[in-house]
Amino acid sequence: MDESGQERGGVSRKVALAVALLVALGGLWLLGRRTRTAPGEPGERSHESEPAAARETEPVAARETERVPGAPVPSSPRPASPPTPRRDPRPKAVASPESALLDEMRAKLTSDPARVETLARQARARFGDSALSDERDALLVDALINLQRIGSARSEAYYYYDHHRDGAFAAHLFARTGVHPTPPTPGPH
Repeated sequence: MDESGQERGGVSRKVALAVALLVALGGLWLLGRRTRTAPGEPGERSHESEPAAARETEPVAARETERVPGAPVPSSPRPASPPTPRRDPRPKAVASPESALLDEMRAKLTSDPARVETLARQARARFGDSALSDERDALLVDALINLQRIGSARSEAYYYYDHHRDGAFAAHLFARTGVHPTPPTPGPH
């Protein structure tokens, strides 16, 4: 305590309380102020909580009164128009039958793994060692694991390593099955 009988920390507590109060009021002011910006600009506000009818029937004069003091006033109001979609000038690639099949396999891997197994085996017979066979064979192993046919999954993992030694899914299959590629045997000395 000091000579006046007041605690020394009392003044600093009052200052801290005043600063906290000012910060809280400033935060409330920032949350309460309404700014309108053009769609896509920084600071754009979402009005999804307001009913659409209320936004459309709000008079223009009422919107003008919501401007922040000191903010620049646009020279003319912008007409409300929907944003124009950007078009990709490049032609879209046509999906090959095998890539469409892989899309279906990915979509059904957890919901219908038996169908994925059937599709993978049919694709293997139809497309052989194509560019997409790496992923197709890995999806087959995943489908067998989802069917809880671990022995078959391990056999297919060995098949995968025989056909895709440095395949993109080798680490994934090792983690799922514990099967790893067999090292090549040494040649004659």
